[in-house]
Order: sequence, then structure tokens, then C-alpha cells
Amino acid sequence: MKPARPGSIVRRLLLASIVTLPLFLGITGYSIDRAHSRSLVDAQRSQLQLQFYGILGVMEWSNTQAISVERLREPRFWQFRSGLYAFIHSSSGLLQWQSSSANSMEFLRDAYAKTPPGEEAFDNFSARGEEYFRYSYHVIWEDEYGVDFPLIFTLLSSQETYKAELFSFRKNIALWLGLAGILLLAIQLLVLRWGLAPMGRLARELRDLESGGRQHLSQRYPKELTGITRNLNRLLDKELQQRERYRNTLADLAHSLKTPLSVLRLSSSEKPDPVVDEQLNKMENIISYQLQRAVSTGPRTLGSKTALQPVLKRLLNSLDKVYRDKSLQFQLQCDSALSLAVDEQDLMELFGNILDNACKAAQSRVAVSAVASEGSNIEICIDDDGPGFPDDKAELLMQRGYRGDQYGSGQGLGLSMVADIILAYEARLEVEKSPQDGARLRLILPA
Repeated sequence: MKPARPGSIVRRLLLASIVTLPLFLGITGYSIDRAHSRSLVDAQRSQLQLQFYGILGVMEWSNTQAISVERLREPRFWQFRSGLYAFIHSSSGLLQWQSSSANSMEFLRDAYAKTPPGEEAFDNFSARGEEYFRYSYHVIWEDEYGVDFPLIFTLLSSQETYKAELFSFRKNIALWLGLAGILLLAIQLLVLRWGLAPMGRLARELRDLESGGRQHLSQRYPKELTGITRNLNRLLDKELQQRERYRNTLADLAHSLKTPLSVLRLSSSEKPDPVVDEQLNKMENIISYQLQRAVSTGPRTLGSKTALQPVLKRLLNSLDKVYRDKSLQFQLQCDSALSLAVDEQDLMELFGNILDNACKAAQSRVAVSAVASEGSNIEICIDDDGPGFPDDKAELLMQRGYRGDQYGSGQGLGLSMVADIILAYEARLEVEKSPQDGARLRLILPA
């Protein structure tokens, strides 16, 4: 199962805003819509209440004449089907008066609602698929003789205007909230990019460190990142100083041991002793082997890289002089842009041993090729036209004490050192048959 690919911080925060901002704006829009809707309904109620007081103020009626509201000023009460209607009923439901606007609209005559005397009611009323606001008031009318007559005033107002206004408001609020959401997301994206710009700069500097473009991180960072960059720079300095200290200490150790060994070898030469000579040779080889192992630095993910082509050219030029008597032909195919996250000294030790064995085995030709491979690695193939490695001996090449060649003297430590360097850098070494019928060593090293 492949690990999940880490996402960008800006993308995560922006995605969270895209999810939460519409929710927030939706709740805001719903709250505004509810408040506006209630205000429209309250306005309708207030208008109907004022219309009721207007009718009540101009109404004339007694037990000897019909109800008269001739002085009613609201023009919609006189316009046919204007959307504003008024009715007066007796407590028994008998229609006493209706506005001219309700003529021929008999289905509205029974719209009155019985309420307790002296109380009003406001609600919705539906008839023949249309909705109305209904305002009712139960009035006790006293005539000139002091007789009380209960009358129920009912006013109806069509909701078409209310719905049209509400729809227009909702459309406008949705448009403006949508534009506000887009504007806020754009502003937040700019703010995120500006606020996280130091993180992006830090990431670029780390990539430059990894590629070898710089040796340290800059100090121009906000205080939240200053501690990280300062500690990373200290770590880089400490690692470099420690590596140099190790190398200097080991070099001093090598020089310190060289003199006593020389004295012992000089003493043994005066009185030759095969056992002493053999032990001295073993001591020299063991010291050389352990020093080479300790000098190997291991993989570097930060810091400068080593260009591959100059190292290979330098080694091939040196080997051409060493094996001049064999008249070997050297071929090198390597792009100058290829570089490795390997210490230069380790590269010299690694390819020096392998190329030296190839030169010893080759009859006339040694070829080296390097190409970039998958996974940010570089593949180096070293071919010779010698006898090659027996299949049953290939696994023994990296063992300490086993000699990959039989062309000279030695203790078989060279390829063992190669194995230690390969292991330190988590590289791979494969032994194959060369197209020239010799041996091919394929190395895969981290770029």
C-alpha cells in the first residue's frame, strides 16, 4: 500500500475555507432572509391594522340604516380585485358590508375568523389556490340608544406583492453573498500565500541544500521559523566539523602507526622471519581496511553533491598511465550534469577499486557508462573484455579476504571496501555478463 501523498498547507487551508465559508454564508443568508421575511410580515400586519382603523374611523351605522364607509380614502378598496379586501360580519356570520374590491368574489365572504370581543387576530388564509394575509378584529359597536352590537372586521391582503418582494430580496442576497464568498476566498488565498511565503522560501532553500546549491540556510525568517533554521544551520556546521575531525584524527592515527610498523619491518628484515612478515602484512592491511571504512561518510541528503564525470575522468586518466603496458582503450559515456549525493573521497575509493580490477582483468578495453534511472538514482555500468566472474563466485566478491582478481598480490580487501561504501549509501551492486563476454558491474547510486 502506497503512503498517502502529503498535500500543500495552502491547499488544505483553502479547501477548509471552501467547505466552511459557504456553510457560514448559507447560515448568514438564512438568518437575514428570516429576519427580512418577518419584517415584511410585520409590515403587512401594521398596514392591515392601519386600514382597519381607517375603516373604523369613517364607518357610520345604526340599527335603522346600513353600514356606510363612503369616506374611506384607500383607493384599493374601490378597485375591482385590487388585492386588498374588507368585510364586516355580525357575530353570527352574516355579511354586513364588503369593499367594492371584493365584488364578485363570493368565495372570500366567509374568510372571517371568530375572535373574542376586543381582540385581534393575524394569520394566513388560502382560497382557490391563492394566499392572503388576514387581519380580524372583534368590535363591540354601541348605537345611539346604548345598544351593543358585536361586529367582526376582516381584512385580506394578497401575498403576491409580498412573495415577489421576498423573491427579489432572496435573489439579490444570494448574488451578493456569492460574490462576497468569492472575494473572501480570493483574499484568503492571497493572505495564505503571503503568510506562508517564508515556508515556501524555506522549502526552496532546503531543495538548494539537497542539490548542492547552497551550504547554509539564510537567516531572513520570521521568529516562528528562526529556531528551526538556526538549529539546521548548527547541525550542518556540526556535521561538517565532525566529518573533518574524524578524517584528521584517522589521518593522524595512520601516520602514528606507520612509524612503529616501519621499525618492526626494518627489524624483521635484519633477521627474516616469515611468521613476523606475515603478521606485519596483516596488520598493515587491517589498519588500511578499517581506516577506509571509517572515512566512508554515508549518504548525504543535505549539502553539496559530487559531479560524477570529473571523478571518472580523473580515475581513467590515472589508470591509463598505470596500465600503459597493456595499451587499454578506455571509453566513458557520462553526462556532465550528473551528480551524486556521495562524498568525493568515497567515490574515488569506490570506482578506484572497481576500475582497477576491471583493468587487471581486461584484455584490451574498459567501458564506463552512466545514465539517470528511475527514483532519482544514477546507474553506472563498468564493462571489460576479460574472462569475467564465474557464476558460482559472484556472491563471494564482496566478502572480506576474497580476491576478485588473480592478477597480483593483495589481501582481498578492495571489493570488501566497495561493499562497505555501497552499504553505507544504501546503493546496489549487480554482477552481470558483459556484452564483450567479460564482466559487467552495475552500480545504482542515489542522485
